[in-house]
This record gives sequence, C-alpha cells and structure tokens, in this order.
Amino acid sequence: GRVQRTMAGQMQWFSVSCPSCALHLQAKLPEGITSVQCSECKQVFAVQVQPTSLAPQPTKKSRKRSKIDKDPIAAPRQLSAYNVFMKAEVTKVKEEHPELVHREAFKMAAE
Repeated sequence: GRVQRTMAGQMQWFSVSCPSCALHLQAKLPEGITSVQCSECKQVFAVQVQPTSLAPQPTKKSRKRSKIDKDPIAAPRQLSAYNVFMKAEVTKVKEEHPELVHREAFKMAAE
C-alpha cells in the first residue's frame, strides 16, 4: 500500500490505502515491513515503512499567500463598480457630517 507519514517518533501514524477496496486507513506503524488489516474488506496486506533517516522529509506548507513581486511602475488596478460607488457615497456622507471618522462614515454609506 501507499504510505504517507503524519507524525515523527518510534511508532508513527501513517495514512495507508487498502489495495483491494482503496479505503484510506490511519495506522500507527513501526519501521520496516508490517502487516495491516483493512477495517472494511478485512484483507491483510504488507506495508513497508522506511527508517526515518532514509525517508523523504515532509515539507511544511504554509497557509499564508506568498508575496507577489509587483512592478512599482505599473498602474494600480482599476476599482470595482462597488468601490467606485462606495467612494462617492463616503465622500457625500463626510461632506454632510465632517465630524465623523472614516469608519463611521463608511458604515452610514453602506446602510
């Protein structure tokens, strides 16, 4: 079966696919060759777990977006129709109520 490491240590958790029914199983396995029984179809199959030092190290994926290199000379992106409308509405509200901070003026414009 195909093995994917999810935790380091002596006994490690792996995601294993059953070769018969393709069910994904979670199993805590030692290094070396081990038998695993599928909980669905009950088939027993061999899984080989490489020693930690020889196994490819998993790469940590970040959920953050990577920064995109922008051209400093390029023109800014065009505003959407909503943004053009809200910019005009906030300006009107600020003219009528100059004491309002931007946040409050935006709330009034959005109502």
